[in-house]
Amino acid sequence: MKRFLLFLLTVTFMLSSSCTAQKNKVPQKQKSPQWKTIKKSEVDLIKKYDHEIRDYYREIYDIGLDGIIAMSNKDQVKYTDIAVELMCHALYRYGFKSVDSITAANAIRKYYGVDINRTASLSENGFHKFVFPGGDAKERVRQSKMLSDGYTFFNNTIFIPKDNLLLYAPVIDNVVELKGYLYEDEVPDSVFKKGRITYSLEKSIFYVNQFIFHDSKAALTWLMNNDRNFLRELFLKYGYDKSDIINKMMIDEVKEEGELPIGKEYKELFVSKGADGRLLIHQGLLQYMLKHADRKNLYYCMLDQYLSYLLDMENEPEFDNLTKEERYKAGAYIGYYYGLMYEKCIGTPCDIQAFGYRLYYQKDFISYIKKNNYFQLKDFDKIIQIQYDRYQEGVEIESHRMSGE
Repeated sequence: MKRFLLFLLTVTFMLSSSCTAQKNKVPQKQKSPQWKTIKKSEVDLIKKYDHEIRDYYREIYDIGLDGIIAMSNKDQVKYTDIAVELMCHALYRYGFKSVDSITAANAIRKYYGVDINRTASLSENGFHKFVFPGGDAKERVRQSKMLSDGYTFFNNTIFIPKDNLLLYAPVIDNVVELKGYLYEDEVPDSVFKKGRITYSLEKSIFYVNQFIFHDSKAALTWLMNNDRNFLRELFLKYGYDKSDIINKMMIDEVKEEGELPIGKEYKELFVSKGADGRLLIHQGLLQYMLKHADRKNLYYCMLDQYLSYLLDMENEPEFDNLTKEERYKAGAYIGYYYGLMYEKCIGTPCDIQAFGYRLYYQKDFISYIKKNNYFQLKDFDKIIQIQYDRYQEGVEIESHRMSGE
């Protein structure tokens, strides 16, 4: 009996610092999100926090548009703790099933390139690992300070340990709705006292978690149709370029059918600055373009056109906030795939030979590539020689023509 009581106490303690306690009460047969389904067997968190939710809505109504940002730090902490618990619970109600910690860490590394277990580097990557009441005291204080520093906390993707899920902007009005409450209208006191409270979690949060942790194709389809901003950020800020669907989406956003963008219209399609400030070269996208390149889709021409601006240091001294070295590195990788496309796209009328031109005239560019051992790209030295010779031949022909011989 003593051992049994000790076991119960241990389990109770473990569940007190996580919203996992709510997860275990979700019916296991629920496979798809049931946005309005309520099960009486579940712990009723809305009833549990009824008083606090109404106080929260009354307070943000009085404060105005700044909402929780303008509250006292004590209230910020209290209401954020409640919002996180409600959001976790809402996700489980809608059918999300959490994965184990190793699977979660691998998934975040795959899609974001972030090691969720390295707390010291999370903030620079736009992540924060939530600390529940009773958790690490030092980290709990740091989290409280983040809440008091304006949007420092809410600008992060919030990872919930043990439950192994991701949340965005965990505030009460992003997970539950007080019926009859409209900030721009005068709200009678009866709404704050007796207005019905219902779950209203943004669907995108559910589908993001399904996509990241379960590789759900259905979730990706939903995000493509309803929340491309998330997919765009995953590509631009975290360099996730392993999905053909996302790669094509990014290409289609800058290139209309049969038309060729010029210069800065490419909007970080090929390279971007990551959340941590690192240069991200979208090799997955370049590989996708190489695979599908033909004369009709103009992928070859897109690389050619982009290189003509990227490597033009004289006339384009400022280009997407990239340093000269970053531009040369990006130019090397893009030039490599341009060279690989050459055989597939010979005769393309828009071929301006931007890569060969820079190799021929910008000697420090080719020296930079050699210094970096051709970036370990297979047969890159041969590709460079082919493009250099091709351009040189054109120069010699033009020189011969101009001499009148």
